[in-house]
Amino acid sequence: MSVGKRIVELRKKMNMTARELADIAGVTPATISRYEHDKMDISADMIRRLSSALNVSEEYLILDDPKYAFMINSQTQISSSLKKEEAELLRGYRKLSPELQDIVRRLCNLHPEN
Repeated sequence: MSVGKRIVELRKKMNMTARELADIAGVTPATISRYEHDKMDISADMIRRLSSALNVSEEYLILDDPKYAFMINSQTQISSSLKKEEAELLRGYRKLSPELQDIVRRLCNLHPEN
């Protein structure tokens, strides 16, 4: 499966629109469309942003190797079990700057990831 097809598949599993993914990744929806149709190369930085937005490892996104598929199972199960409002909150959180994410974690009494 191509990287573009994996992006589409994962985005749909998360009930995310191309526009939402574009907003999180900091690109236009047209750019996401080009990636999804394998009409544009994806930079290493964009692979990192897309894999983070889609809750998968960078390896899973770029390698056509089933041994990396296990890396997504628990994450996609979590994302598919979220209510729509919870998924919207998560997407909003991901759009925040690291400083604002830290404030949200402190408000929720969560510790930053190490």
